[in-house]
Amino acid sequence: MAAVLAGWGGYYRQPVYLNEARRLGLVLRGPHINHAQRQFTVVYPNGKPTLYMGLDQVNGLTRRSKKRILNGRPFRSLEDFLTRVDPRPQEAEILIRVGALGGLGTIPGLLERIKARVWRYGQPPLLDFEEAATQESWDLPARMAAQKAILGTSVDAHPLELVSEKIGRLDAVTTLEALDKLDEQVQVVGVRQTAQRFHAPGGEAYYLLELLDLDGVLPVMMTSNFYQHHRKMLSTDQLVVVEGQMIRAKASGDVVLHAQRLWPLAAK
Repeated sequence: MAAVLAGWGGYYRQPVYLNEARRLGLVLRGPHINHAQRQFTVVYPNGKPTLYMGLDQVNGLTRRSKKRILNGRPFRSLEDFLTRVDPRPQEAEILIRVGALGGLGTIPGLLERIKARVWRYGQPPLLDFEEAATQESWDLPARMAAQKAILGTSVDAHPLELVSEKIGRLDAVTTLEALDKLDEQVQVVGVRQTAQRFHAPGGEAYYLLELLDLDGVLPVMMTSNFYQHHRKMLSTDQLVVVEGQMIRAKASGDVVLHAQRLWPLAAK
């Protein structure tokens, strides 16, 4: 799994493999200054295998800073990190925001401490400053939003985990359950992954998408007009509800969802 993720995924996009790792019960962590390599790797910080995302996936982190992080660790405090790596202020901020300094303080506490701090390479401060014990860290949605913005995907959880109650109020099935409902009408909630355009034997164009949820990936067939009508929504990582009939595709023989309706989850 580490090898596949280090190559940014295989046939599917990286979030699919991250979701599979969670489903298998593997421990996933974002980049960390004391544990991460350049690419995804397996580390045993507490004697148990943990998959750490690589520093190369941190958008905005320079090659110089990566090299100093890898050569200088372990870092025992924020001040130790700042004076021995000498990151640019924006680099220090993005590393804190994605949790890469976990264990050295809370995210809001660390961000507050670097606002008024001036540091110089190789000149440690006389004292290490401690944040207030009452400082609370970010909740899961805030951490996921920062990871999505900086890393391109959320590591701590899948977006669907945040809306499980909302999905429970729908008459929806999982992608895995849908495969056993041939010729039935279903609703499935997920995130669009790949999308490919094909031509039927008669010449009519259609699209085949892959919808990802916590159980797996479901192929979704859409007519060209249907896809074009919802193209803007499908060009994002927005959670969507797809309703339609489960059919067996003539060309491949695979069971797919023939989409008839589609709307954003938040709108229902």
